[in-house]
Amino acid sequence: MNLLNLSFALLILIALPIAAGGGYIIPQSKTLSGDKNSIIEKFIWSWFLGQLLLWCLFQPIAVWCVLKGKDMVTLKAFYLIAIAVAVGVSVIVGTVGALKHRGNKGIATGDYDKDLTDKNTNPLKATSNQEKSKQVISKQEESVKINAYRILWIAVIILIAVQVVLQIVLAYMEVDDSYYVSEATSAVEASRFYNTIPYTGASTDIDFRHGLAPFPLWLAFISSLTGIKAVSIAHVVLPAVHMTMTYMVYAVIGRTLLGDKRRHLPVYMLFVIALNLFGFTSYMTPEKFFMTRIREGKATIASLIIPGIVICLYMILKSLSENKKTDIRLYIMLFALNMSGCLCSTLGALLCALPIFICAVIGAFMLKKVRHLLPMAAGCLPCLIFALMYLKF
Repeated sequence: MNLLNLSFALLILIALPIAAGGGYIIPQSKTLSGDKNSIIEKFIWSWFLGQLLLWCLFQPIAVWCVLKGKDMVTLKAFYLIAIAVAVGVSVIVGTVGALKHRGNKGIATGDYDKDLTDKNTNPLKATSNQEKSKQVISKQEESVKINAYRILWIAVIILIAVQVVLQIVLAYMEVDDSYYVSEATSAVEASRFYNTIPYTGASTDIDFRHGLAPFPLWLAFISSLTGIKAVSIAHVVLPAVHMTMTYMVYAVIGRTLLGDKRRHLPVYMLFVIALNLFGFTSYMTPEKFFMTRIREGKATIASLIIPGIVICLYMILKSLSENKKTDIRLYIMLFALNMSGCLCSTLGALLCALPIFICAVIGAFMLKKVRHLLPMAAGCLPCLIFALMYLKF
């Protein structure tokens, strides 16, 4: 693995998703959470949504190739066409959005520490909006708050960077590698999809149980395209990229949940980091999967997909409860999350659909808006389809 191969892999894992998802986020007036002021948040949402859309496209193509006995060349050709279409649609949507909002004076360039100086968090500016409150914070106290805020963010960044470096240096291995990494290697080297026994290399019938959730084939696709060995993709490149993306997604989730108290976001992030670092209470905790096995599909579901579904449902129900128009991008994201969950693991068909079903039922009774919750049910269609396929095969 040389620097050129690594750069190409990062281009596929970072730049391509941003290109595929950026058109829905960056030129628009608001992010998915309704924020207007953060370029950083727009970048994170673009990366996350773009990756979900690319996984969403990969799943049906890969399953079709497995069922029809196609080879890696066919998989790469169809998926590269799908990627080109996804990026093209994103560019068109982004261009339309940019033209629509061209009258607005530029896109804001604020970042997270700007929250300390906006009208919601800075009493100096809030006095006019809060009936001229008598309490005024001195400049010295304000400076101390801002410095403490930045120090906390530095601590967050350092702790995340240490975890990413340790993911690369230690390259944790465990028993499931003998199946998942072997399947990815077999797909790259022999162009065979789920018709060999990974432990012995002997030929066998198609393994439909794993073949309908072909996350290792996505590793194989990246390996085949970049020239990096599948084992290196699984143990070095993917964990570092996915861990970074996951913490960024946790940051925008926290930013959404905290609302007007976003100055507490670094404290929230430190709490999340602490949970992950000290979550090894048993062998099968989500924290353990996140820290050591994020290259595997089920770890991606636990760390990235399920939290994404939860925050997506939160934003949909919040908009419905406030009698606001629900952003259609949230329904697109919900559908992509479900399809991505089916790609990651056989359990995805159940684990992704269940929280959506529960929220839809509870929301229908509490909000009395059954019609508006029907798109949430439509988001579960991938899970239903693949669940029926599991029963058939």
